Amino acid sequence: MRDTAPAFTALLVDWRGTLALPLTPRRWVDTALQELRRPPGDADTVLARLEAADAHRLLLTPGMDADPALHRDLYHRVLARAGIDPELAAALYRIESDPAHDLFAADAPAFLARARGAGVRTVVVSDVHVDIRPRFAAAGLADHVDAFALSFEAGAEKPDPRLFEAALDKAGAHPAQALMVGDRPTHDGGAADLGIATLLLPPLRTAQDRRLHLAEALLHTPAPRG
Repeated sequence: MRDTAPAFTALLVDWRGTLALPLTPRRWVDTALQELRRPPGDADTVLARLEAADAHRLLLTPGMDADPALHRDLYHRVLARAGIDPELAAALYRIESDPAHDLFAADAPAFLARARGAGVRTVVVSDVHVDIRPRFAAAGLADHVDAFALSFEAGAEKPDPRLFEAALDKAGAHPAQALMVGDRPTHDGGAADLGIATLLLPPLRTAQDRRLHLAEALLHTPAPRG
């Protein structure tokens, strides 16, 4: 038989790529050039320099999101290697470090609100070097999140079990009581190693993508009893 108890009492959910659309390289560079009042046509040159320097790969160096000083130093070294001038490099880093540039998915507010309405404790689990709580507050979503497990505060990033353990602790849940929702098997998939049910969604491509109903279907499925 089944009763109405939810299958999970805790939701662990990734931010960039799952709840929010990260900056694309083009939008990142365009925004920096606009901020500096430089010609938009410079973007192609900047992007070509970043590609030639293998910047995308280097800016995904493991450990950097757990150490803000390392993150800042690595970014500036990679941008200098790419031949980016100091003024533009500073603008690129400032923009990359501002969560206001990451757009929430269209279905994220309703998804988080319904989880809260069902009594599920929600913890945002993110590899990030800055505090994203103000971004949730500015979007009116702070009341839908119970806690944040952020790599720069925990000193560990996914798939390190310490970050997921910190999230479980904040949710007051055991692994079997939690659902992890993310978009990267190499990172978010680490939750499964702790016995946490894990759903991997396609990464957001536009803010209008709607995939969170798949997580909601699992989250609110009644748990079997008896």
